[in-house]
Amino acid sequence: MKIAVSSTGSSLDATVHPLFGRCDFFLMVDMDTDAVLPIKNEFRDAASGAGTGCARTVIQQGVEAVISGQIGPNAYEAFKAAGVALYTAPPGITVREALARFNAGRLQKMEIKRF
Repeated sequence: MKIAVSSTGSSLDATVHPLFGRCDFFLMVDMDTDAVLPIKNEFRDAASGAGTGCARTVIQQGVEAVISGQIGPNAYEAFKAAGVALYTAPPGITVREALARFNAGRLQKMEIKRF
């Protein structure tokens, strides 16, 4: 299984970024081989469309799940349409800890409520 994590840095010891579209890196983690591929977020400083641009980048990597602090509604819809599961990481934890919690079934699935 391939998972993308929004991150403040390029290693597993970096903190999970609280905002998906504004993170510094996406860490693509292959849970079967433990391979980690950091991808710099080219949309980080975009005036608009950062979330959907980031979602396209991550979806193209063939991920099955994304872990982040928050994901905006447009990116959420793009992931939903692609069948990618979304999980919320608590503030301040490392990517390594988020992945351990994911493996243990201790991360909450993300849902965006529409009013």
